[in-house]
Amino acid sequence: MTHKLRIFAALAVLAAPLPAVAHHSFAMFDKTKEIVLKGAVVKEWQWTSPHTWLYVLVPNGSGAPDKYSIEGGNPGVMRRDGFAKGSLNAGDKVTIYMAPLRSGEKGGSLNAVVLPNGKMLGERMKPGA
Repeated sequence: MTHKLRIFAALAVLAAPLPAVAHHSFAMFDKTKEIVLKGAVVKEWQWTSPHTWLYVLVPNGSGAPDKYSIEGGNPGVMRRDGFAKGSLNAGDKVTIYMAPLRSGEKGGSLNAVVLPNGKMLGERMKPGA
């Protein structure tokens, strides 16, 4: 019985990291670039696990605004960067700093947001990163 218990314990230890392996990659984002979305209007701010999401409408000068889907970190990481569930509200006009999608689609990985009151949440990309 102890032999079976040891094998089970060894398998449990080996299987523990599997959920981390299942987590998706951020390879879809070009982390060498940072783009700025000025005058973005918050459509929705989702404070969810495993990742937060920010949906915004960005004026493009040709009528209907562009719709962007921007992925943030998990709520715990976002909280450490100054964000909270109520940080952004529908209708807020903000400036967004993000790493764009490599595909060229309208979306990216959230770096920072400048709120209507001028306060910045998150961090801008470091030069040369």
